[in-house]
Amino acid sequence: MTLGQRIQQIRATHGLSQEEFAEKLGTTRQTVSRWELDIAYPEIAKIVLISRIFSVTTDSILKYGITTFEADIEKFVCGVYRSPCAEIVETEKFSLVYYCNAEKSVLGTKLYAGFENKKRLVAVCERDQTEKSTKYAYSIDENTVISNCEDLPRLLGEKYDFNAKNTMRRTETFTVNDASEPLPTVKEAGIYKCLALWRMSDTYRASAEELFFYLCTDKTEYVFSIGVKDTNVYCGASYNTVFELGLFCGKQFFRIRNYKENSEKFCYFHCDFSCEAEDVKILAEQGELGKCVTTRNGILCCVKRYTNDEIVLEGVGGDEYAFRRNEKRTERFVKV
Repeated sequence: MTLGQRIQQIRATHGLSQEEFAEKLGTTRQTVSRWELDIAYPEIAKIVLISRIFSVTTDSILKYGITTFEADIEKFVCGVYRSPCAEIVETEKFSLVYYCNAEKSVLGTKLYAGFENKKRLVAVCERDQTEKSTKYAYSIDENTVISNCEDLPRLLGEKYDFNAKNTMRRTETFTVNDASEPLPTVKEAGIYKCLALWRMSDTYRASAEELFFYLCTDKTEYVFSIGVKDTNVYCGASYNTVFELGLFCGKQFFRIRNYKENSEKFCYFHCDFSCEAEDVKILAEQGELGKCVTTRNGILCCVKRYTNDEIVLEGVGGDEYAFRRNEKRTERFVKV
C-alpha cells in the first residue's frame, strides 16, 4: 500500500470527503487529492496531525518511513485553567469552559471542538437564576442545530479564544496518549489502576436526541450532557479520585442540573471556582463493597461487580457507574 493509498484509507474509514478531510488538516481538497494520487507527499507535521486527529500511529501511515521524527515535534500540552469566574479544560481536540457572572446569577458551559487552534463552539448551555430558565443549543453538523431558544444558536461556530487562559492560573497539566494502545485488564493491573487509567479520557457524541461530553483528568471529572426529551440537562465539575475499593467523590464546584420543572431535589445550580481539591486519605475500611457510603469528606462509590473489561460501582441514589476498558474514547490522557 502506498502512502497515498493509506491516507485515502484513513479518510474513507472516517466517512470524510476530500474537502472535509482537508479542512481538519488546514489544507485544500486539491492537496489531499495529490497526496492520494501519490503526486505529492505531505510534510512531516501533517503526518503527525493525521496521526493525532484520527488516532492512528505514524508508523501505520509511513510503513517504510522514518519512525523517530515525532521526538522533534512539539507536543501539545493540555491543561486546566482557573479564574474567579471561569474554568477552562483544554485538550488537543476540545476546549470546555465553565463560567459564571460576578453575581453568580448566570451559570454557563461552552464546548469547543476542533484540532488545537482551530476549535469552534459546538455546544452552549446557560442557566439564568433570575429568570429561572435553562437554555441550550448545540450543532450535530454544519446544517443541523438543536436548541430550545432563539438567542444561543447564534453563538455556535464562534472561534475559541486561545488567549483567554493567559491571565488564568494553571491547576493541572496532561498530554494526549495514543488512543490505539490497549488499556490493561483488571487481571493485569488490578481495580485501582484500571479505574485510574480507564477514566482519564474524553468522549463526545451528538445526535438529535442528546449531546454528551465527558472528560476526566487525573483528579477532576467534567460532564456536559443534554437530553432533549424532558430537557434533561447536566453540566457538572467535581473532584473525584480513585481509592482501593472504588471512587471517592469529593467536592462538586459547578452544577447545572435541570430536569422538567426542577421539582426533584437533585435539580440545583451551584458554582464555586474558589473550591480546591483536597488530598483526602481514604482507608479501605471506610468503604463497603456494593455500597455507596457517605463520609464527612465525601461519598465512596464502591465496587459492585467487575469483569476483566468492566468495573461497575454503586452510585448515588441507586445509580450504577460503569467504566469499560474498551469503551470508545475520543482522546486518552496521561499525566505530565
